Amino acid sequence: MSISSAFNIARSGLSTTEGRANLVAGNIANAQTEGYARREAVQVTENNSVDLRVARQVDENLAGMSRGASAQLGAASVTSEVLGSYLLTLGEPGDEVSPAARLAEFQAGLDLLANNPSDPAAQNDLLSRSETLVSSINQAAVALEASRVQAGDSFVLGVSEVNGALADIAQLNERLRLAGTDGTGTAGLMDEMNRRLDALGSQMDFQSRWEPDGSLTLHTTGGTELVHGDTAVKLSANRETGALMAGTIDITPRSATARGSDSGRLAGLSGLIADDLPKMKLQLDEFARGLVQSFEAADASLGAGQPGLFTDAGGAFDAAQLDGLAGRLSINNSVQPDKGGALWRLRDGAGAATQGEPGDTTQLNAFVDVLETGLTFDAATGLSTTARLGDFAADIVSHQNVLRVGADAQAETARVRLVTFEDNRSSIEGVNVDTELQKLLEIEQAYGANSQVLSSLSDMLDTLLASV
Repeated sequence: MSISSAFNIARSGLSTTEGRANLVAGNIANAQTEGYARREAVQVTENNSVDLRVARQVDENLAGMSRGASAQLGAASVTSEVLGSYLLTLGEPGDEVSPAARLAEFQAGLDLLANNPSDPAAQNDLLSRSETLVSSINQAAVALEASRVQAGDSFVLGVSEVNGALADIAQLNERLRLAGTDGTGTAGLMDEMNRRLDALGSQMDFQSRWEPDGSLTLHTTGGTELVHGDTAVKLSANRETGALMAGTIDITPRSATARGSDSGRLAGLSGLIADDLPKMKLQLDEFARGLVQSFEAADASLGAGQPGLFTDAGGAFDAAQLDGLAGRLSINNSVQPDKGGALWRLRDGAGAATQGEPGDTTQLNAFVDVLETGLTFDAATGLSTTARLGDFAADIVSHQNVLRVGADAQAETARVRLVTFEDNRSSIEGVNVDTELQKLLEIEQAYGANSQVLSSLSDMLDTLLASV
């Protein structure tokens, strides 16, 4: 080997060693930086020189599994986020604040009054229990509506965040294309892309494909293109129906005809808005209907079109006005002394013009029978189509709490999977500072060896020149 060749190799070795030192320093400095993938240097000797090539340490398959688990966690976790406050208001099975428990208390009050129909204290107690029952249903309806609004807000916000991420990915695609295939120049851009994809993963599940020009193409799991090159499709959301569009293409989750993704926060929110919340509202409205309609039918004192003990904002039941009835449910003014009514109508009927016999329990027994008789309910509630009011109320509380419990279980499973995948990703992509410090010691030794070669070559040249 000639002196010039040895000199070139040693010089390039020093340059490479400097590059490795900078690389290790960068790894250590970014050990806690989110989305940073550890860099490894590969030395390649060509034409009597040593070249340094930079490689990001990533596993695309593992990253995809991690984002898939993140999407599953996002879909499951929104149920507790949206329904948490409402279910506290509704109560749990056996909870004294639940409508089922309040109805049981009302039924006990009816029995007490039936045993002593002329007792003003028993009449007043029944009125109080009636008001408590109605209040619990009203509060549940208000809380459920607040949950629906929250779900709509979160859905729209989530779509806005996804649109921002997709636009950023399209911009990064263009920058990657211009940067070419140089690992040193693209590593930072790839880290940024990694962060955008991880953030997007919690909102929706997707498929990705790297193109020959270095850009990334994104699709929904149903095949709808989201990003191609420097072009991103804009998503739009309907907060009332849960529908989701990618441009003009329907990608609504859970839709048999749509080409979207069924996992992620957007999918979870869409399902709540389109299916779960309307069904829960119908269950409350059907319960309120059962109270209003059955007590009207059992009240012999009422004329045509007159409201019974339980009313629709003071009026009689109207089948065309079922929607929102739980929120409008109220006690008939005719039984409330502070509103011009009289307590004795609890015994004689809400439409009674004059007091009946103090010991007459005929009407009270008819009211008691209402709560012991099976009623027909809408099959769209997803509950029993024939049940006593108390059983239907208990089914509502149980069904709606089971929805959250099931979602929490799914979220916990997804969380365990996500932690496992993230730990594995960290072992590949993450920076171990101790390991990097050991590399610095090796680099120091390599630097000293190359310096020694250059020093020896310099001495040789000096000797040759001195001998001329």
